[in-house]
Amino acid sequence: MDEQEQLRLTNDQWQQDDERWQEEIQYWQHETQRLVALLYMLEKALPEHSSKLDIHKARIDKHNEDLNRYRCGLEKQCLKDCPSHIEVEKNKHLHKMMARNHKDMQREHETFSKEYYKKMRRFRELAERLMDELEDFK
Repeated sequence: MDEQEQLRLTNDQWQQDDERWQEEIQYWQHETQRLVALLYMLEKALPEHSSKLDIHKARIDKHNEDLNRYRCGLEKQCLKDCPSHIEVEKNKHLHKMMARNHKDMQREHETFSKEYYKKMRRFRELAERLMDELEDFK
């Protein structure tokens, strides 16, 4: 084999290496795009959920304040000039209203709880999918 042929063979090997590198780069770019898409889906799932959680917590906090204020008005030692004090007849009406509000809050919380666990399962599925995708890069 002459020197020219040897140079050509070496160049062929370099070109094969380069072609393999190009294929690897394309594969890595594709995989990176898929991982970025998964990360985006994960990132999107949490803030939306956390803002709903904050709103729900605020509603429960308000409900708790109402219950405490109502409870204060039920105490025997509640003074007539206390803002929570209510006469017995008005108290019956307020009690019905508080019972309805509590039932509504209970339904809302049950619905939120189901949705919370559903979304967390989805988040977990996405996280597991991301981990599965990363297995190739061990």
